[in-house]
Amino acid sequence: MKNQKSRFPSLLVVSLIGVLALVGCNRSGDSSSDTTSGSSYSEEPPINEYEGNLLEHEASITFWHTMGAANRAVLDQMITGFNAIYPNITITHASQGDYDALRDKVSAAIPAGTTPTMAYCYPDHVADYMSAGAIQNLNPYINSTIFGLGLEDDPTLAGPVSDFIPGYWQEGREYMTPGTYSVPFSKSTELMFYNKTFFDAHSLTVPTSWEQLIAVARQIKTIDPSSTPFGYDSDANWFITLCEQMGIPYTSLNADEHFLFNNDQAKDMVEMIKGWYDEGLITTQGSSPNNAYTSTQFTEGKLYMTVGSTGGTRYNFSTNFEVGVAAVPQYQGSTKIISQGPSITVFKRATDAEKIAAWLFYKWISNTRNSAVYSVLSGYNPVRSSSFETDVYTTNRVVTPGTESELIADVAAFVPAIEDWYFVSPAFKGSSTAREEVGGILANVLLGLKSIDDAFYDALVACVFSSEE
Repeated sequence: MKNQKSRFPSLLVVSLIGVLALVGCNRSGDSSSDTTSGSSYSEEPPINEYEGNLLEHEASITFWHTMGAANRAVLDQMITGFNAIYPNITITHASQGDYDALRDKVSAAIPAGTTPTMAYCYPDHVADYMSAGAIQNLNPYINSTIFGLGLEDDPTLAGPVSDFIPGYWQEGREYMTPGTYSVPFSKSTELMFYNKTFFDAHSLTVPTSWEQLIAVARQIKTIDPSSTPFGYDSDANWFITLCEQMGIPYTSLNADEHFLFNNDQAKDMVEMIKGWYDEGLITTQGSSPNNAYTSTQFTEGKLYMTVGSTGGTRYNFSTNFEVGVAAVPQYQGSTKIISQGPSITVFKRATDAEKIAAWLFYKWISNTRNSAVYSVLSGYNPVRSSSFETDVYTTNRVVTPGTESELIADVAAFVPAIEDWYFVSPAFKGSSTAREEVGGILANVLLGLKSIDDAFYDALVACVFSSEE
């Protein structure tokens, strides 16, 4: 997923500064009318001198993320609004590259004692950090009677846990240790982008199943024999999504059998994809020349359909043809698409004051209006149900026909219809490696670098080794 480029129209950023400023005029706080799904953790965090007025005490927090320049500009405006409420809290933030680079930097910082206060994360990354005892359980903050979720008089600021999209919130609790170790900030899923101009010109039907997709791909090959009709921008996501759709074991939280993907069903699935690849119907990033993103190939007219992240919607926009949006094809009536996009985690090394400040800041950037604002500007999905009803999301969106903003608006309008389709994979020490390795299986087999049996065996060995380190 590409989230480092910054090609967002500056007009859209400027148009929403006023919205952010208005948001900054209200006091943020939250609390939970929900006790985080029956958690036994309900004690107050150790707040020490913060028992009094939070505004009287200084605190500095560091936030590591993967934002490109356009999204950092939005974050800066949110910080301005936050500091209008909490001028005593200083926030320093910095992009650490892509998600893998961020994970590696955090992993290196843990033994060095130099972790930030808070950071972007994916569940499998958090599982690795947890194995080193580095992550703070957030339940005491969520449930705090002083600064928890849902305490505000104005529910549009930061409502209770129940206002979060259930799957997004539950993701932060799907670890081997009870608690909440990450909280959602901006989320994405995958959609299929297609060349609507080409489809309309040739009366092609947009496929909803993999069987239909292959049939349409064969039609396209008769029209344009030199083309590769379909691409998937993430080898790992395709492998994992098909496993979920087809009911094939992938991984498990069971410590005795974390890695389940080395099975005959999964091998048959990869063999099926290999057949499509050899027929010239499909490609993936990992099997493309120079590891090229399929979104790039799509906008260049080399592909007619591609599956990619909604967070990377702008990279599927083309000035050469109209782009259509559809759901990821399904297997035999399934309704499963992957949930991804960054959550936020807080590190134990921070002081009590820093953790409280980080929590207050998280509440601010994830409140109803700010979640909607970030979604409109970035293409990611809001994490709160109430955000979809705001004027920011529904009526004040700046959309210019024939631009990236129009495609982002199309995606935003489409996403709510598939909100119940999201799934996440189990997170544990080694799950990050599992994701990398199954993506490698697909790329190696498609390129003919390994046999199916060898690719699966090598991936399993790498996963087992990583979990035992």
